[in-house]
Amino acid sequence: MNIDALIFWASVIGTIAFSISGALIAIECKLDILGVIMLGALTACGGGILRDIMLHTKMGIFEDPFFITLSAIVSLLVFIAMYFLKNLSWIDSKIYKTIFTIIDSIGLGAFVVVGANISLNSGADSMFAICFYGVLTAVGGGLIRDIIVNKIPAIFRKHIYALAAIIGAIYFYLIESIGLSYAFAVISTVLLVLTIRFLSYYFELGLPRVKFKKND
Repeated sequence: MNIDALIFWASVIGTIAFSISGALIAIECKLDILGVIMLGALTACGGGILRDIMLHTKMGIFEDPFFITLSAIVSLLVFIAMYFLKNLSWIDSKIYKTIFTIIDSIGLGAFVVVGANISLNSGADSMFAICFYGVLTAVGGGLIRDIIVNKIPAIFRKHIYALAAIIGAIYFYLIESIGLSYAFAVISTVLLVLTIRFLSYYFELGLPRVKFKKND
């Protein structure tokens, strides 16, 4: 499989995963069908939009409507599936939270690869620039999603979220630099991010925070 095919399928996987996570958040917040579709699409495509603006390149969603269309379809299917459950009691279940974490983490890893690759093709050559655009592509959509539904962005509070993307971006850059197989770089980066996120979720690991004593 060539590089273009690998990046295409990474984009497809990331778009589907983030569309699902965005749609589920929208449903949790009790948005209507239009809100679910829009939030799913923003979650999937928002990071790419921010990246393209900063790189001063043509926006991918306008050049090729495939991914925004895919996102809208996936979000609609999620809405239809959840609509027939008729209640939101499943939101607090351990199974739902675990599945959501896995889906969201797959999208995170896939978009780290996509963002890093696009920045390389746009002329970025420093480690900082490549990792920055990889992370921005991965977390930008979720940041927009959380701001819209008035939540503290997950990248600032969730179990090792942005840090997992940063580690994944650095890892991808290093693997690329030493000339190992591109397929290995893509697949192992996604698996690395997924593993970090899932372990941090399972063991409830997080970065240090200031904890205030509660007054009696």
